[in-house]
Amino acid sequence: CSRDIAVLHCNKSTALYNLGKWREAVFSAYQSLHWDPEYVKAYYRAGHSLIMLSDSSEAISMFHKGLILLSVSADRAQVADFVAAIFISVNDERVFPRTFPPAHDYIFSSRFDALIWQAVIERLAQKGKWRSCLLLLAEKKGLPTNLRVNQLSLKNLFETSELYGRGEKMQEVAELVKWLISIGAKVETIGAYVLHAVIRLCIK
Repeated sequence: CSRDIAVLHCNKSTALYNLGKWREAVFSAYQSLHWDPEYVKAYYRAGHSLIMLSDSSEAISMFHKGLILLSVSADRAQVADFVAAIFISVNDERVFPRTFPPAHDYIFSSRFDALIWQAVIERLAQKGKWRSCLLLLAEKKGLPTNLRVNQLSLKNLFETSELYGRGEKMQEVAELVKWLISIGAKVETIGAYVLHAVIRLCIK
């Protein structure tokens, strides 16, 4: 009975989120967790609503708690969703919130397999969260050696101005591109623009 009520509140949270009513969505997600503290989907819904309210610290806390509950789960897709969400939470942050280091340490101590990390990186790329990909580049020694990203498009990376700026920023972009290509991203996905053609030629 408690789980059923939790599901109802979580569904209400999803509907409110889709209507752009972030605060109400968070409240409904919390109501869901009140009825069933182990209902993982409510942590996910609360976290994404908190991101929309620019409360990245609490969002990470929600995702971290949900991820811990998933620690024995065989559902790689759900685990990848939570890991990606934690990195999405800090994508636009200049200073990491206090909840990020514990979540970060938990993620890398869990030794997730290559398929989970593939899904994480591809999700981040699809959403254009390239700063989060840079964070993973810095931690690449902690990632599985057999990691491959077969469904990742580089086109958005070269259309995203947020990473560009002074020369040192372009160096970061270059290092990120080299790494992504080294783990399976296709050069051809950069796109057909004139500048992109030059970049592809340089990479080759």
